Amino acid sequence: MAQRWVLFMTLMTTGAAFAADSGPVLPDVAAQAAKNKAVARRGFEEIFNQGKFQIAEKIYALDFVNHGLHRNFDLEEDQAAVHAEKKAFPDLKMSVILMAAEGGGVGPPGNTYRLRI
Repeated sequence: MAQRWVLFMTLMTTGAAFAADSGPVLPDVAAQAAKNKAVARRGFEEIFNQGKFQIAEKIYALDFVNHGLHRNFDLEEDQAAVHAEKKAFPDLKMSVILMAAEGGGVGPPGNTYRLRI
């Protein structure tokens, strides 16, 4: 038991040292990540949940890519799928419960959104 405690404390101390060396996140990087998350959240809320399809071209970049499981989709294909889903399930709502932002990309990692039918 004492050996486990020593190993635990050693790992904790080493981890704290690495964390201290990493430095703070630059404010402009954090601000851009927050802005990107807001745009992505707006896409789920306004486009998918409220059916305001016309704003997709206003809020998404021209080179938008939805990274699917087996292939990627451009904005036109992505929005066609949204239209089809809303037509098939008009009461379907999505709530994002986790979002990741890195570099210029943002979105829910994996299937981290909740569907309400």
